[in-house]
Amino acid sequence: MSSTSAHDPAASDTAAPASTGGRWRGPGRPPAGSEDKRERILNEAVALFGAHGYAGTSLADIAAAAEISKAGLLHHFASKEALFAQVLERRDREDRANLLGDEEFRDDPWRLLDAFTALVEHNTRHRELVAIYTATTPAVLAVEHPAHAWLAGHLADSIAQIEESLERGKAAGTVRPEAPSRLIARSVVALSDGLQIQWLCATTPDTAAARNVGTGMVDEMRLYVEDLKQRWRIG
Repeated sequence: MSSTSAHDPAASDTAAPASTGGRWRGPGRPPAGSEDKRERILNEAVALFGAHGYAGTSLADIAAAAEISKAGLLHHFASKEALFAQVLERRDREDRANLLGDEEFRDDPWRLLDAFTALVEHNTRHRELVAIYTATTPAVLAVEHPAHAWLAGHLADSIAQIEESLERGKAAGTVRPEAPSRLIARSVVALSDGLQIQWLCATTPDTAAARNVGTGMVDEMRLYVEDLKQRWRIG
Protein backbone atom coordinates (compact mmCIF):
# COMPACT_ATOMS: atom_id res chain seq x y z
CA MET A 1 0.00 0.00 0.00
CA SER A 2 1.45 3.37 -0.99
CA SER A 3 1.81 6.08 1.64
CA THR A 4 1.03 9.75 0.97
CA SER A 5 1.88 11.35 4.31
CA ALA A 6 5.18 12.83 3.13
CA HIS A 7 4.10 14.09 -0.32
CA ASP A 8 4.47 17.72 -1.27
CA PRO A 9 0.97 19.29 -1.19
CA ALA A 10 1.90 21.55 -4.06
CA ALA A 11 2.50 18.53 -6.23
CA SER A 12 -1.20 17.73 -6.32
CA ASP A 13 -1.81 20.68 -8.57
CA THR A 14 0.97 19.88 -11.01
CA ALA A 15 0.08 18.11 -14.21
CA ALA A 16 1.98 14.91 -14.95
CA PRO A 17 4.77 15.48 -17.49
CA ALA A 18 4.59 14.04 -20.96
CA SER A 19 7.48 11.71 -20.11
CA THR A 20 5.15 9.61 -17.92
CA GLY A 21 3.77 8.05 -21.09
CA GLY A 22 0.26 8.46 -19.74
CA ARG A 23 -2.83 8.85 -21.87
CA TRP A 24 -3.84 12.51 -22.01
CA ARG A 25 -7.41 13.67 -21.69
CA GLY A 26 -9.41 12.99 -24.79
CA PRO A 27 -11.38 15.54 -26.80
CA GLY A 28 -14.58 16.69 -25.21
CA ARG A 29 -13.41 16.25 -21.62
CA PRO A 30 -13.71 19.32 -19.39
CA PRO A 31 -10.47 21.24 -18.84
CA ALA A 32 -8.42 20.37 -15.78
CA GLY A 33 -9.47 22.42 -12.79
CA SER A 34 -13.10 22.79 -13.90
CA GLU A 35 -14.26 20.02 -11.55
CA ASP A 36 -13.27 18.61 -8.19
CA LYS A 37 -9.86 16.91 -8.41
CA ARG A 38 -11.04 13.68 -6.79
CA GLU A 39 -14.03 13.50 -9.11
CA ARG A 40 -11.80 14.29 -12.11
CA ILE A 41 -9.48 11.43 -11.18
CA LEU A 42 -12.44 9.07 -10.80
CA ASN A 43 -13.88 10.12 -14.17
CA GLU A 44 -10.58 9.50 -15.94
CA ALA A 45 -10.11 6.21 -14.10
CA VAL A 46 -13.53 5.07 -15.31
CA ALA A 47 -12.57 5.84 -18.91
CA LEU A 48 -9.14 4.20 -18.75
CA PHE A 49 -10.09 1.12 -16.74
CA GLY A 50 -13.01 0.67 -19.12
CA ALA A 51 -10.83 0.95 -22.22
CA HIS A 52 -7.74 -0.92 -21.04
CA GLY A 53 -8.75 -2.99 -18.02
CA TYR A 54 -7.22 -2.99 -14.58
CA ALA A 55 -3.87 -4.54 -15.56
CA GLY A 56 -3.55 -2.35 -18.65
CA THR A 57 -3.97 0.93 -16.78
CA SER A 58 -1.34 2.49 -14.56
CA LEU A 59 -1.59 5.28 -12.01
CA ALA A 60 0.69 7.31 -14.28
CA ASP A 61 -1.85 6.89 -17.11
CA ILE A 62 -4.69 8.12 -14.91
CA ALA A 63 -2.65 11.00 -13.49
CA ALA A 64 -1.71 12.15 -16.97
CA ALA A 65 -5.30 11.96 -18.20
CA ALA A 66 -6.48 13.92 -15.17
CA GLU A 67 -3.66 16.45 -15.66
CA ILE A 68 -2.40 15.96 -12.13
CA SER A 69 0.88 14.60 -10.78
CA LYS A 70 1.08 11.02 -9.56
CA ALA A 71 1.82 12.39 -6.09
CA GLY A 72 -1.30 14.52 -6.36
CA LEU A 73 -3.35 11.46 -7.33
CA LEU A 74 -1.97 9.52 -4.36
CA HIS A 75 -3.07 12.37 -2.12
CA HIS A 76 -6.66 11.41 -2.97
CA PHE A 77 -6.29 7.63 -3.49
CA ALA A 78 -3.61 5.72 -1.60
CA SER A 79 -3.06 3.10 -4.29
CA LYS A 80 -4.26 1.80 -7.64
CA GLU A 81 -6.27 -0.84 -5.78
CA ALA A 82 -7.99 1.81 -3.67
CA LEU A 83 -8.87 3.84 -6.77
CA PHE A 84 -10.21 0.80 -8.60
CA ALA A 85 -12.36 -0.10 -5.61
CA GLN A 86 -13.84 3.41 -5.61
CA VAL A 87 -14.61 3.15 -9.33
CA LEU A 88 -16.47 -0.13 -8.75
CA GLU A 89 -18.34 1.17 -5.73
CA ARG A 90 -19.41 4.31 -7.59
CA ARG A 91 -20.74 2.18 -10.43
CA ASP A 92 -22.93 0.16 -8.08
CA ARG A 93 -23.98 3.22 -6.08
CA GLU A 94 -25.12 5.08 -9.19
CA ASP A 95 -26.97 2.03 -10.55
CA ARG A 96 -28.86 1.54 -7.33
CA ALA A 97 -29.59 5.22 -6.84
CA ASN A 98 -30.84 5.74 -10.38
CA LEU A 99 -32.51 2.46 -11.29
CA LEU A 100 -32.68 -0.16 -8.54
CA GLY A 101 -33.10 1.80 -5.32
CA ASP A 102 -36.89 2.21 -5.25
CA GLU A 103 -38.21 0.77 -1.98
CA GLU A 104 -41.35 -0.40 -3.79
CA PHE A 105 -39.22 -3.00 -5.60
CA ARG A 106 -38.86 -4.84 -2.27
CA ASP A 107 -42.45 -6.00 -2.48
CA ASP A 108 -42.99 -5.98 -6.25
CA PRO A 109 -40.57 -8.37 -7.97
CA TRP A 110 -42.09 -7.73 -11.38
CA ARG A 111 -41.30 -4.03 -11.19
CA LEU A 112 -37.83 -4.94 -9.94
CA LEU A 113 -37.23 -7.19 -12.96
CA ASP A 114 -38.45 -4.41 -15.24
CA ALA A 115 -35.90 -2.17 -13.51
CA PHE A 116 -33.16 -4.71 -14.26
CA THR A 117 -34.18 -4.52 -17.91
CA ALA A 118 -33.97 -0.72 -17.70
CA LEU A 119 -30.50 -1.09 -16.16
CA VAL A 120 -29.39 -3.22 -19.11
CA GLU A 121 -30.68 -0.51 -21.46
CA HIS A 122 -28.85 2.12 -19.40
CA ASN A 123 -25.63 0.12 -19.71
CA THR A 124 -25.78 0.19 -23.50
CA ARG A 125 -25.14 3.95 -23.22
CA HIS A 126 -22.22 3.51 -20.81
CA ARG A 127 -19.88 1.06 -22.47
CA GLU A 128 -16.93 2.02 -20.29
CA LEU A 129 -18.81 0.98 -17.14
CA VAL A 130 -19.80 -2.35 -18.69
CA ALA A 131 -16.17 -2.89 -19.68
CA ILE A 132 -14.98 -2.20 -16.13
CA TYR A 133 -17.47 -4.68 -14.72
CA THR A 134 -16.52 -7.36 -17.24
CA ALA A 135 -12.84 -6.73 -16.55
CA THR A 136 -13.42 -7.81 -12.94
CA THR A 137 -14.42 -11.37 -13.90
CA PRO A 138 -10.88 -12.81 -13.51
CA ALA A 139 -11.15 -11.75 -9.88
CA VAL A 140 -13.42 -14.71 -9.13
CA LEU A 141 -10.34 -16.94 -9.39
CA ALA A 142 -8.02 -14.89 -7.18
CA VAL A 143 -8.99 -13.79 -3.69
CA GLU A 144 -6.04 -11.40 -3.63
CA HIS A 145 -7.32 -9.50 -6.66
CA PRO A 146 -8.46 -5.98 -5.63
CA ALA A 147 -11.90 -6.61 -7.12
CA HIS A 148 -12.54 -10.06 -5.66
CA ALA A 149 -14.37 -8.96 -2.52
CA TRP A 150 -16.35 -6.34 -4.41
CA LEU A 151 -17.42 -8.80 -7.12
CA ALA A 152 -18.41 -11.49 -4.62
CA GLY A 153 -20.49 -8.95 -2.71
CA HIS A 154 -22.00 -7.51 -5.88
CA LEU A 155 -23.16 -10.91 -7.11
CA ALA A 156 -24.53 -11.88 -3.70
CA ASP A 157 -26.39 -8.58 -3.29
CA SER A 158 -27.89 -8.72 -6.78
CA ILE A 159 -29.13 -12.29 -6.29
CA ALA A 160 -30.44 -11.54 -2.81
CA GLN A 161 -32.35 -8.46 -3.95
CA ILE A 162 -34.27 -10.42 -6.58
CA GLU A 163 -34.75 -13.52 -4.43
CA GLU A 164 -36.07 -11.58 -1.44
CA SER A 165 -38.45 -9.57 -3.62
CA LEU A 166 -39.84 -12.77 -5.14
CA GLU A 167 -40.34 -14.25 -1.68
CA ARG A 168 -42.23 -11.15 -0.56
CA GLY A 169 -44.27 -11.40 -3.74
CA LYS A 170 -45.28 -14.92 -2.72
CA ALA A 171 -46.46 -13.60 0.63
CA ALA A 172 -48.38 -10.82 -1.14
CA GLY A 173 -50.00 -13.24 -3.56
CA THR A 174 -48.38 -11.90 -6.75
CA VAL A 175 -45.91 -14.78 -7.26
CA ARG A 176 -46.78 -18.47 -7.55
CA PRO A 177 -45.72 -20.24 -4.33
CA GLU A 178 -43.77 -22.94 -6.19
CA ALA A 179 -41.59 -20.40 -8.04
CA PRO A 180 -37.88 -21.18 -7.43
CA SER A 181 -36.91 -17.71 -6.21
CA ARG A 182 -33.17 -18.25 -5.87
CA LEU A 183 -32.83 -20.05 -9.19
CA ILE A 184 -34.75 -17.27 -10.93
CA ALA A 185 -32.57 -14.64 -9.27
CA ARG A 186 -29.35 -16.37 -10.23
CA SER A 187 -30.51 -16.87 -13.81
CA VAL A 188 -31.40 -13.18 -14.20
CA VAL A 189 -27.98 -12.08 -12.94
CA ALA A 190 -26.22 -14.70 -15.08
CA LEU A 191 -28.11 -13.66 -18.20
CA SER A 192 -27.28 -10.00 -17.65
CA ASP A 193 -23.58 -10.74 -17.17
CA GLY A 194 -23.42 -13.06 -20.17
CA LEU A 195 -25.17 -10.60 -22.46
CA GLN A 196 -22.70 -7.89 -21.46
CA ILE A 197 -19.76 -10.08 -22.48
CA GLN A 198 -21.33 -10.83 -25.87
CA TRP A 199 -22.21 -7.17 -26.41
CA LEU A 200 -18.71 -5.96 -25.61
CA CYS A 201 -17.17 -8.56 -27.90
CA ALA A 202 -19.49 -7.70 -30.77
CA THR A 203 -19.00 -3.93 -30.39
CA THR A 204 -15.20 -3.97 -30.14
CA PRO A 205 -13.58 -2.27 -33.17
CA ASP A 206 -12.26 -4.79 -35.72
CA THR A 207 -13.79 -7.61 -33.71
CA ALA A 208 -13.48 -11.22 -34.77
CA ALA A 209 -16.93 -11.94 -33.33
CA ALA A 210 -19.42 -13.65 -35.62
CA ARG A 211 -22.63 -11.85 -36.50
CA ASN A 212 -24.76 -14.03 -34.23
CA VAL A 213 -22.75 -12.84 -31.22
CA GLY A 214 -24.08 -9.33 -31.71
CA THR A 215 -26.73 -8.37 -29.19
CA GLY A 216 -28.50 -5.23 -28.12
CA MET A 217 -28.92 -6.87 -24.70
CA VAL A 218 -32.25 -5.18 -23.98
CA ASP A 219 -34.49 -7.34 -26.18
CA GLU A 220 -33.00 -10.54 -24.77
CA MET A 221 -33.44 -9.44 -21.17
CA ARG A 222 -36.96 -8.20 -21.81
CA LEU A 223 -37.89 -11.50 -23.50
CA TYR A 224 -36.67 -13.48 -20.47
CA VAL A 225 -38.43 -11.23 -17.96
CA GLU A 226 -41.70 -11.46 -19.87
CA ASP A 227 -41.38 -15.26 -19.90
CA LEU A 228 -40.86 -15.23 -16.13
CA LYS A 229 -43.97 -13.11 -15.70
CA GLN A 230 -46.11 -15.46 -17.79
CA ARG A 231 -44.87 -18.51 -15.91
CA TRP A 232 -44.77 -17.31 -12.30
CA ARG A 233 -46.88 -14.18 -11.89
CA ILE A 234 -50.31 -14.27 -10.28
CA GLY A 235 -52.83 -11.72 -11.47
